[in-house]
Amino acid sequence: MEYSHITSFLEKFKKILFQKEEVYKIIASVISEHISFLIEPNSIKIKNTTIYIQGSPTLKNEILINKNKIILKLKEVVPEFNLIDIK
Repeated sequence: MEYSHITSFLEKFKKILFQKEEVYKIIASVISEHISFLIEPNSIKIKNTTIYIQGSPTLKNEILINKNKIILKLKEVVPEFNLIDIK
């Protein structure tokens, strides 16, 4: 029995999952460039066009101070997500 069609079907989902992980890594690195903290990709959640960061109040304050710079950089790096807010 030939299973190559199933393999190609599952390969599509594998690409989608890895692409999402890459986007989280890119977002974490862009935010970390603009603040004095290191952001882990697993502390980031994206809902619609908003990024939610889990962390200390000091971390969140520093992100809010640099929010405009971070969002402009994210629009350059990952324009397909149209990220417009960080909380």
